[in-house]
Amino acid sequence: MTITSLATLVLDRAERHPSRRVFQRKRREQWEDLSWQQLADQIVSAAHGLAALGFKAGDRLALLAENQPEWPIMDLACLYLGGVDVPLYLSSPGQDVAYILKDSGASFIAVSGRGQLDKVRRIAPDLPQLSHIIALDSEDQPLDSGSLTGCRFAELLALGERQSDRRQPVADPGLATIIYTSGTTGFPKGVMLSHRNMLSNVHDAPRVLPLGADDVSLSFLPLSHGFERTTGLYTPLSVGGSIAYGGGTVSLLRDLAEVRPTVLCCVPRVLELVYRRVLGERESAGFAKRQLLDWALALGKSVGTRRVEERAIPPLHRLQLQLIDRIVFQKLRHTLGGRIRFLVSGGAPLNAEIARFFYGIGITVYEGYGLTEAGPVISCNRPGQTRLGTVGIALPQVEVKIDPDGEICARGPNIMDGYYQRPEDTAAVLDADGWLHTGDVGTTDGDGFITITDRKKDLIITDSGENIAPQPIEGALKQDPLIEEACLIGDKRPFVTALLVPNQALVETLARKNGVSGDWQTVLSHQTVQGLFRDRVNTVNKTLPTPARIRQFRVLDQPFSQDRGELTPTMKVRRRHVLETRQEQIAAMYPAPGPSSAVSC
Repeated sequence: MTITSLATLVLDRAERHPSRRVFQRKRREQWEDLSWQQLADQIVSAAHGLAALGFKAGDRLALLAENQPEWPIMDLACLYLGGVDVPLYLSSPGQDVAYILKDSGASFIAVSGRGQLDKVRRIAPDLPQLSHIIALDSEDQPLDSGSLTGCRFAELLALGERQSDRRQPVADPGLATIIYTSGTTGFPKGVMLSHRNMLSNVHDAPRVLPLGADDVSLSFLPLSHGFERTTGLYTPLSVGGSIAYGGGTVSLLRDLAEVRPTVLCCVPRVLELVYRRVLGERESAGFAKRQLLDWALALGKSVGTRRVEERAIPPLHRLQLQLIDRIVFQKLRHTLGGRIRFLVSGGAPLNAEIARFFYGIGITVYEGYGLTEAGPVISCNRPGQTRLGTVGIALPQVEVKIDPDGEICARGPNIMDGYYQRPEDTAAVLDADGWLHTGDVGTTDGDGFITITDRKKDLIITDSGENIAPQPIEGALKQDPLIEEACLIGDKRPFVTALLVPNQALVETLARKNGVSGDWQTVLSHQTVQGLFRDRVNTVNKTLPTPARIRQFRVLDQPFSQDRGELTPTMKVRRRHVLETRQEQIAAMYPAPGPSSAVSC
């Protein structure tokens, strides 16, 4: 079978090994298997069911659902017919969903969960082009609503099976999906990705990473995100691997223990949580245990450095490693299921010290880089070609260059067709020679390894003209177990300040240890607790040039949230929104320094 689309790619793999397991899903505390043949049959049936309802090539199908087998089945059924799907984030408020549905012209939507179904019903009256809703759950609830015609997933499959016209997949489908970037400012833009764009990434990934048919992955990042969809869905399917769908981040640790994946796609936040667990345990430990954990951390990073550089581990370190492995490291590996061959980290920068630690405990981490507009992967570290602190070298079909102003540019078959109905925005990032201007600032070394330094538009320029890259400083702050999130402030202001989101559980533990009691606001404002944060900020300040040092900070009693627009659906901080929502705390940092937040520089 000629591979001309993502649908034919999957159907081709199903023909090769029909009886093997492709998906696992958890229902009523039990894992159920779906074979390749069952997957292929359901894709074809769903496609014919959609066609019977009037869906045709070029139509838009929106997907608003949890990670589950029905998500890729509906996705691939849509692509089978030459349709274009529009993935949506479950966390998006109704007005954002309405905007995307209207902008994309979606006429069909597949939904899971009563909450999402109610969300669609509320906005449907303002979306005259939206005609059909497909419920992916088996819940017995009415679906028809106003102009919307409802259909359950099982009914869709049955409808498709009854069709006598057994059409073949569209041979040259062109556009595959419109993925709306969450963005840190303004309305989301629809990134148009073709089958060619995404297949380019899918073909390159197994050429640089050791993926195979025996690999098992656990899908917990949202499939609406380009990274998970390409690397966590299409790529494992392309090599005949299997994918498990559990309960997402809510039940991640339990799912990891039960599925025991061999490969995992994750974001740095997951690795940071595991790392911070060790640091948090150290903070609250007694003297003897703290000494043990200090030794474990130091040994892990030392061994990790040697493993990355493929240098021999000294005999003494090997003996120490055997001991500390039984006490500490083995437990951490079991946290991730105990069978992980390697992790692929993307979506945000990964701190090199954290990566070094994971190598030290025996877990390989390959950090990659990309953005939705690039299909989404541009570069990746790989076996024998890994340098911590970098995002690896470009994929085989991708070219990378650095513009004179430091912006990273990429070109190749993976680069998007443009922004949907936004020619001016497209022209602003795609030049006449096909180079995508990523908006990221970075460097490449002589071997092609890319280092990201910051976002071009995210640079802080103080009123004295100092240019400060906030992301590395925020990353350094977040290495500390006390700090969950950090947002630097200082653009067009006299100096740099920071808003810090605390690790509430650890703060309360340390407060009790220091004799501090009371409600959360009382604990947080206590001078002893403020002193703990001041010490952390001072530690980071010592590594920074004077203009970049944090002169003031505020510890927030309420974390950043998506509901207030402070976080994107992929949990990135929207700095410009934070400037609006946290005006009071920010304003308080710029008069004379207060006694609770002054930091020595």
